[in-house]
Amino acid sequence: MFDYESKIQHWVNRLSFLLRSEVHNGFKQGGIDLSAEEWALLLVLWQKGPQQMGPLAALTLRDRTTVTRLVDRLVKKGFVQRSGGETDRRQVMVSISKEGSAAREHIVGAVLPVIEKSDQNISLKEKEIALKVLKQMVENLGKS
Repeated sequence: MFDYESKIQHWVNRLSFLLRSEVHNGFKQGGIDLSAEEWALLLVLWQKGPQQMGPLAALTLRDRTTVTRLVDRLVKKGFVQRSGGETDRRQVMVSISKEGSAAREHIVGAVLPVIEKSDQNISLKEKEIALKVLKQMVENLGKS
C-alpha cells in the first residue's frame, strides 16, 4: 500500500495549504485586502521588477488567464499598474505602483509572523538542508 504520509510531497502540499490559510489570516488581521495568489505576484514583481504577463505566469506557475485576472484585481486595489499593450492585455508590462511600493513593508510585516511560527524548533542547518532538497525536487521536475 502507498504510504503517502511517508512522502515529502505530501507534507509540502499540506504545508502549502496551511501557509495559505495562515497568510490569509495575517492579511485579514492587518487589514490587507490580498489573496495568497495576489501576494505571490507581488513577491515576484518586488524581487524581479516589471514583467510581461507570460513570464509572470511562468514564474508563478499560473496560466495567463489566471494571471490576467489577478493583475486586474491588483490594479483595482492600487498595488500594480499596467503599461503598453492597448490591444492585447497579454503584451502589457506589469509593475508595482507607488501604492504597492509603499504598502510593501506592511504586507511583508503581516507575513513574517507566519514564517517565524513555521520556522520554530528548526535549526539553521535543518532549514538549509530542507531548502536544498526542495530546490532539487523542483529542478528534477524541470520548473526551476
